[in-house]
Formats: sequence, C-alpha cells, structure tokens
Amino acid sequence: MRDKLIAEYHSMLDADERLTPEFFARLKREMRSRRLLYGGREIGVALRPHFFTQAQYERLRRASELLATAFEKLTAALVADPSLMDEVGLTERERRLALVRPGFESSSVTTRLDAFVSGDEVKFVEYNAENPSSLTDQLGLNRVLSEVPAMRAAAARHRLREFDPASALLRATLETYREWGGRGVPNVAIVDWSDLPTESEFVLLRDFFAASGVPSIICAPDELEYAGGRLRCGDFRVDLVYKRVIIHELLARADDTHPLLRAFVNGDVCLVNPFRCKVQHKKAAFELLTDEERAGWFNAEERRVMRECVPWTRRVRERRTKYRGRAVDLVEFVRKNRALFVLKPNDDYGGHGILLGDRASEGEWEGMLAKALAGDYVVQELVELRTEEFPVFDDERWELQPMYVDTNPFLFRGRVEGAMVRLSDSPVVNVTSGGGETGFFVIE
Repeated sequence: MRDKLIAEYHSMLDADERLTPEFFARLKREMRSRRLLYGGREIGVALRPHFFTQAQYERLRRASELLATAFEKLTAALVADPSLMDEVGLTERERRLALVRPGFESSSVTTRLDAFVSGDEVKFVEYNAENPSSLTDQLGLNRVLSEVPAMRAAAARHRLREFDPASALLRATLETYREWGGRGVPNVAIVDWSDLPTESEFVLLRDFFAASGVPSIICAPDELEYAGGRLRCGDFRVDLVYKRVIIHELLARADDTHPLLRAFVNGDVCLVNPFRCKVQHKKAAFELLTDEERAGWFNAEERRVMRECVPWTRRVRERRTKYRGRAVDLVEFVRKNRALFVLKPNDDYGGHGILLGDRASEGEWEGMLAKALAGDYVVQELVELRTEEFPVFDDERWELQPMYVDTNPFLFRGRVEGAMVRLSDSPVVNVTSGGGETGFFVIE
C-alpha cells in the first residue's frame, strides 16, 4: 500500500502543470507565515510527506517506548551509584545537579530518539533528552503540503493519521507540574539564549500555550531573577521553566549562584527537563545499553529491543572491551576497522564533529581518533543507510532526488506522539547542517 501510494503521488506530480515557480514561492511564503523556519531558512524541502504504514509506526512506537523505559532504569542505576556517572562523561557540576531530586519521577519529560527506519528495521543512533527541537514543525508542514494537489488527492483516497506533538508537550508539562506539587495553571517561561535559529519555534509554543490558557513568555537565562523563593522574569512570576537552553552551555556561562540553578536546587521551580536528563543525553549512555555486564538492569523485552535497534557504542579511551563477544583493544580495533564505525562528540548537537569511517581517508580517521582520545567522544557501529526518492523543490523546479531520511519519534513522559522527519543528501542528516524536513502521516 505504501509503495503504491508513493508511486501514485509521484505520477500526479509529474502530470501537474500547476507546479510552477509561482507555486513554489507560495509554499515558501506559507512556511514563513507559519514560522516554519530555521533561522532565515524555510525548513520544508519536499512536495511529499513521509508516509509510514501502521505496522511501521507501531514497531517504531513500541521500540521507542521500551527504550525510553530502559533509559529511565539506566538513570536510576547511576543516581543510586553516582560513581558510575563518570562512565557517561558527566562533569562534576553536571553530576551534582543530576543528583538533585526534581520533584517528579521522570528524568526526561520530553525527548526525541533519532532513528532510521527501513522496512521492518528500526535503528536508534542518538537520544535527545535535553528538550528536543522541532515539536511544532510536523503539523505546520502537513498544512503547507495540503496546498499540493497530489497531497489533497492522497488524503481523499486514503485515511491518513497525523499527530500533534505540541499538544502532547503541553499535556505532559501540566501533568509533570501537578506531580511536582503545583496547583492551578502554571506560569511558563521558555528559557534559551536570545537570537537563536530556533526562535520561531519558541514563539509558536508560547502562543500555543497562551491560547490554551497557560500564561507563557520567552526568557533568556540572564533575564531571570530569584528572590524570596520566587523565580521571575521581569514582572512575570515563573512557576515552570521549559528549559530549552543546553545544560553544558548554561554551565559554561553561569556559576552556582545563577537564579535558575538556585531556584531549582531549592525546589522553588518546576524544571522541564530537569538537570538529571543529562545522564540520558550523553551519547556514552548508549554504551551502558550495549554492555553485556549491565544487562541485568533491564528486562527481557528491553534487552531484545536494544539488541535489535541500538548500535554497539563505546566511549573512546585506551581500554579493552568486547565487540560482538570478542575481547578487543578498543583504539587499535577502531583504527583498523574504520569502515565499520562513526566517531561522535559525547555531548554535542547539530551534527557537529561527526566523522563516518566509511567516508574518511586513513589520515582523516587517524586525526579524528587522536582528537577523540584527547577529548570526549564515542565510537558507534555504523548503521546501514538507504536513500528514498523525494520530490525536492527549489525556487524554479522540482525533481525526484535520492535522500537520506530519518524518522525521529517524540516522546512525552515515555509515550510516543508523532515524529520529526529530516531529509538530506548527506548521511549526516541534520537541519543544523543544512538538511530540511517534511511532513509525516501514517497510512490507515
């Protein structure tokens, strides 16, 4: 059914003489009016959304939710034995803040798994546990694509299910606030630095929260004040912080007297996500999922999902370890088998610092391996990536292009609601690195 729908869709595009430069300009104006932007760039790049079958979505949902539960168990183990936090690379300050009880059970209220799905296979390569971006993109891009005649025809012929991650975020946030002990409707501050390329999303979320009866503002960390047990941004009392600022970037610019840190440590603000999320966000957490010695932390179903869906990952250090049951010298093994692996910074985002071994020369790999040993990196087994044809458009024309596509499910208190879909002509699929997005539907 999926293949047939896509073939029909592309045939309708081929026959449609209305797909002119004027039409493409209209789509881009629509994206701008809906704030579907990364900085000044429209994020939508294709005339077709990503279609999933029900079976594909159910497999992705089930595996994601089991893995999210496993990450919570991993976090609980490290909180119980803080010395283990060194293994995922937490700094001393990050560890101290991770040990502060957030006032509710979840270590990460809102998260996103980065996944590649091909047929029945699901592979997870990263866990964005700090507060993922792009929650408002999915519904907005679906609305823009409804301007495409082929999309309207597909929606008329097939029952297509879509998702609303922003609504799921609001529900999860309010449930967490009540669990924290809050009463009534909280005043929410969306906190991140000013003038970021993701600012449009902050505006959309602020307006959506406010329209839903939840007073909300956008606030930079240096605008916060804390006195008398109250966190404020100007005259606005802050009950809940939706923390979009990246923890290590905040700690690099703020000491322990910062208003947000003091209010959180004293239990005077509900923080979503709490600082404890950093345990899960570090890419080295994938090592603990794929380490046979930690298998007892997880139940049989979680272990099955990790075997099938999580690539082997190790933090780069001079050490002995096991690869598929065989003891190896990690650095030497990775040096000799670069085509099998990818090197990534342990705590970064936007595709920065990633090197794919099968696309690197021996000299490039050796140089990056030296950098990894001097810094904080992980090595991860490469996932086999396949391209899919998408009708990509620019100002003048459209054409079918083979694109790498990742399907990244959003989770709210451990439950999946939709996904961010990114497209790129590079196997490092990331909007920050120049890629784009498209809409997402499940064929019912």
